[in-house]
Amino acid sequence: MIQPKLSALLVLMTCNAITFSYPTGAPTSACETMMPRHGSIVPQPNPSPYIMKINSSSYQSGRSIQVQIMGPPYKGLLLQARTQSNTVLYGTWLQPPQNTKILACPGNTLGAITHSNANLKDQSTTYIWMPPKSDCPNVLYFVATVVEAFDVYWLGVRSALITKAPGETCSSQIGLASDGMALQPVIYFILCLQLVFFVV
Repeated sequence: MIQPKLSALLVLMTCNAITFSYPTGAPTSACETMMPRHGSIVPQPNPSPYIMKINSSSYQSGRSIQVQIMGPPYKGLLLQARTQSNTVLYGTWLQPPQNTKILACPGNTLGAITHSNANLKDQSTTYIWMPPKSDCPNVLYFVATVVEAFDVYWLGVRSALITKAPGETCSSQIGLASDGMALQPVIYFILCLQLVFFVV
C-alpha cells in the first residue's frame, strides 16, 4: 500500500507545480485577474519599485506607443491596455521583444504580452503597442503584473493615463467584454486527480 500512496503523492506534487507556476508565460486564465498562479504567495504591497514609462500621453490609430518597465530586473510580466471601467483589452502588441511573447487572451488574441522564459528583463526591454482601429475609449492606461522572483511580484503597475488624440475619428463605443477566464489549468488539475485515483 505504501508504493501506490507514494505514487499518488508524487502525482499531486507534480500537478501542483505545473498548475500554479508558469515560467514560460502567464496562462490565459490570468487574462482577466492578472494574478499569477504562485500557490499561496500574495502580491507585494504598493508602492512597487516599478514605473511604467511611455513615449506618448495620447494615442491615435496607426501610431505605435513604446512601453518600458523601469526598475529592478524582472523575470515575468503580464502587460495589457485597459480602461477604468472594464476588463476589455484594447489595441494590439506588435512583435514582442526577446524573452517575451503574445498571450492570446479571450476577446483579443493580440491584446496581452507575457514572458516566454524566466530570463531577466530590464528597463531597456521595449514593448510596442498599436491603438485600436475601432471601439476607442477616450482614456486608457497600460497595466502590468511584474514578477521579480517566484515569491515577489506586484499587481496593478500602471502607466499615466493616455487620452484619445484630438481629431481622432475612431468611435468611442465600448467593445465586447472578455469571454472569461480559460479553464485549461482547472481541466488539467481534474485530470491529475483522476490519475491519482487510478494510481491508488
